[in-house]
Amino acid sequence: MQMKFKAHQSFFIRKGWLSKGLRAVSSPDKKAIFMPSNSRLAMDELGLGSNQVVALRYWLQVIGLIKCENDRRNGHFVTGLGNLILKEDPYMEEAGTLWALHCNLASSRDEATSWYFLFNEFNIGSFNKDAFTRALEHYVFTCGDKKEVALASLDADFSCILNTYIPHERINGKAASPESVIDCPLGELGLLDVESRADKTYRKIPANPRALPPLIILYAICSMREHLQKDGADLVDEMKLEVLLDGPYSPGKIFTLDSVGLLDKLYELENANHLRITRTAGLDVVRLTNSNLGSLDCLERYYKEIG
Repeated sequence: MQMKFKAHQSFFIRKGWLSKGLRAVSSPDKKAIFMPSNSRLAMDELGLGSNQVVALRYWLQVIGLIKCENDRRNGHFVTGLGNLILKEDPYMEEAGTLWALHCNLASSRDEATSWYFLFNEFNIGSFNKDAFTRALEHYVFTCGDKKEVALASLDADFSCILNTYIPHERINGKAASPESVIDCPLGELGLLDVESRADKTYRKIPANPRALPPLIILYAICSMREHLQKDGADLVDEMKLEVLLDGPYSPGKIFTLDSVGLLDKLYELENANHLRITRTAGLDVVRLTNSNLGSLDCLERYYKEIG
């Protein structure tokens, strides 16, 4: 299994970065802006330092907004997801956009392993940096290629995760000037919080079901199917509830939902005729009404619904 750590150059996603980078790549004359040979152009165009440009390129690719051209010398192209967001929510202000981007990040097992591990494999309620990095180190050795990973890289990922999901003033206990720090937009989701500043402990927070659009749950289910298919599983349109709650890439894991919260959203989707919940052999089974539905289709429906 391929795993990647500290590819973000210690820079978390700042507000406005993704929109700025996406618009740049969408320009026909700037699709090679993130190539190393164009570093100076990217710095001038985006107003970022050289390491920040590298970090932004990484985040845009990990979240699924851009991809490398087949001939890597030609730069990048905007994905279907990137084009949809450019059209419907170019400044990434809608809650559904942020939830979808979080889903993609937390499902990126190979390219953002620490983020995947936190939401899919790490089941400790209250934790500090040492507990997290030790558990991640064990996971890497058990499931990876058994090569040692520098502890400094895991530490850097942990710090970046905190800044991804917790606003600066929550971490430090005091407000910072707008010039000194810009929070990550995913911090608005409230999925991680400080438990004790004195002990430097943190905890995952279940997503508020009322804040989660039902079609984003459907997006997560379809995204889960797509990831499992990439891992070699057959594409299925029927899944057990327990898999949607506790399986890898599942909405239960990605959004830290319990069975009550997840079922509430599934019933909303059932009422809208997007899926059916049946009981087979004593187990709840969820079946999509459209077996060809993809994650991008769900996000398109979300934008039409709010539009």
